[in-house]
Amino acid sequence: MDSCGIGRRTTLNEKRTLTMKKKQLLPGLIALTLSGTVAADPEIFGLIHLVTQYHETTDTVTDESESVVELESFFSRLGVRGSEKLDNGLEVFYHYELGIEPNDNVTWTKRNSFLGVKGDFGRLAFGRFDTPFKRSQGKVDIFGDQVGDIAQVITINDNRLTNMVEYTTPNTLNGLQFKGLVLLREDPELEDGYGGSASYTKGDFYVALALDSDIEEVDTSAVRVSSTYQIGPVQLGGMYEQYSPQNDADDVDAKLVSVKYRVGGKWDLKAQYAMSDVKFEGAKSGSVGADYHLSPTFKLTSYLTRNSSDETPTEKYAGVGGVLKF
Repeated sequence: MDSCGIGRRTTLNEKRTLTMKKKQLLPGLIALTLSGTVAADPEIFGLIHLVTQYHETTDTVTDESESVVELESFFSRLGVRGSEKLDNGLEVFYHYELGIEPNDNVTWTKRNSFLGVKGDFGRLAFGRFDTPFKRSQGKVDIFGDQVGDIAQVITINDNRLTNMVEYTTPNTLNGLQFKGLVLLREDPELEDGYGGSASYTKGDFYVALALDSDIEEVDTSAVRVSSTYQIGPVQLGGMYEQYSPQNDADDVDAKLVSVKYRVGGKWDLKAQYAMSDVKFEGAKSGSVGADYHLSPTFKLTSYLTRNSSDETPTEKYAGVGGVLKF
């Protein structure tokens, strides 16, 4: 509207002037925002994981197959994190992370986002993050964040949930660490969930036990044992999981073995095999692959993966790509 209350169109020159003002204003707003958080030591971090893969799907009933070559982003992410020292030896920390899709016109997705405080007592975190059950796997899943990830067909218990409160013991227990979790469902009709893990690390050996109760769903429970052992250039891994579904259904389990071999300081040769009835009945997942590290933050990756079950089509993949961490 002009001063007389009569509507008029914005001229091209006015649009250009307005655009220039916005461009000049944006850096100032960013600088102003960051200047207010310098004391909290913010760090921008992220990961870009892009692959080109051949993907073949076979119907287990008709035995008909179809295939496609696709460019995929696997769990690429961008976030900010930091901490600020408080009085009495305490420190507040924050972590805000979003999933990004460099290859698609997809909106940002929520990942780990939490606020917490730590000190000699340990660490308390509040918000949305991976459960201790999920993190207890350590490095055993060597095809994580790819089509060979155990979350594809092996388990439903690798959860990242909101409304969680977690306590972690300090790193002063000779390699032992305990985590306890409460999931607040904020519904009087539903039970809150509880979970936790106990892990032990000594040199190149790692082992963890994790428990979930009413986490995946109300009236469900799960237990997982994971371990890895580095013997020179070879990492051996194993995992066992048992899941108790709702309605007193029979317990089901999952098993996994993995091996990774470092060659020449830059090559990682990998193989992994898993069987499970947890997510799908008769599920099997097998992968082999090779990674080549060009720097501490960038690697080339390649893999062959086959996922199948009694309930789903058989999926075969052959992919190559790159992973950049920053």
